[in-house]
Amino acid sequence: MNQEDLKKFVKPYRETIRVGEPGLDDQGRAIKDQTQWVFLDRETIEKLLRMTDAQKGGIKIYFGQYDRENLYLVPQDRRDRDQYIGKISVALSAANTEQDGIFDVFLNSEGKRSDANSIENGGIICPPYCKPPINP
Repeated sequence: MNQEDLKKFVKPYRETIRVGEPGLDDQGRAIKDQTQWVFLDRETIEKLLRMTDAQKGGIKIYFGQYDRENLYLVPQDRRDRDQYIGKISVALSAANTEQDGIFDVFLNSEGKRSDANSIENGGIICPPYCKPPINP
C-alpha cells in the first residue's frame, strides 16, 4: 500500500462511520453487521517494526473502509471480496515518535519522503471470516 492507497482507504471511513453514518455494502444498503476484528500476521507486523527506530518506533493504526474505489487493496485470492465493501478495516504504518509528533516512516517532520512500502493492510476481517465465531 502506498500513500495514495492509504488516502483512498481512509476516505470512505472518514466520510461515513467516523461521523456516525453506516457503511454501504455492494448493493448500496447500510451495513448491519460491521467488522468485529481484523487479523494481520506476525510477519507483516515485524516487517513494519524493522523499518522503525529501535527506541522511538512503533505502529500507527489507521481506520479505513473498503468501497468499490479501493477494493483492489483486498488480496486478489481472497474469496467473496465484494463482502468487504462497506466494512471497516485497518492499515498499519511504520512510524517513529519525534519531538513534534508521531510521523509515518514515509514522511517525517523534516519532510523527507521514503518510497519504502511502510504501510500494510489486507488483513483478514470478521465478517466474513469468523472462524471460530466469537460470542461475547
